[in-house]
Amino acid sequence: MLLLITESPRKDTIMAIRYDQKTKDEVVSFIQNYNEENGRGGQSAAAKKWKLNPITVKAWMEKAGLSSPGKSGKKKKKNRPAKASAPAPRKANSAPKNVSAILKRMVQVQEQIEGLQSEYNSLKFSL
Repeated sequence: MLLLITESPRKDTIMAIRYDQKTKDEVVSFIQNYNEENGRGGQSAAAKKWKLNPITVKAWMEKAGLSSPGKSGKKKKKNRPAKASAPAPRKANSAPKNVSAILKRMVQVQEQIEGLQSEYNSLKFSL
C-alpha cells in the first residue's frame, strides 16, 4: 500500500493522503466480498479496517461502478413524480357553465352581508 502524506504549512494538520489505484481496487473488492457474505456493511467495515473516511470509500465505490444504498438500505428512486403544489391556473377563456347561477348566488350573499352590517351597527350603538 502506497501512501503519500502531504504536510501543510501548519504543523498540526495533514492536508491529504493519496492512495494508489491498487489500494483502491483492494478496498472495493473487499467491500464486494463482504457484502456478498454478510448482505451489507462492507463500506463501514472497509472504512474501519483501512482507517478511511466513509465518504472516500463511497467515492471509490461510485468510480468503480458499484451502487451504494442510501440510509434506508434501499436503492434511491429515480425520476420521482413532482409533488403536486398549487392547482394549475384556469385559462382566461374557460368560463364556468352556470354564470347566471353564480351571479344570483353572489347577489344573495351580498344582501346577507348588508343585513349583517346593519345588525352590527345597531348593536354597536346599543353598547
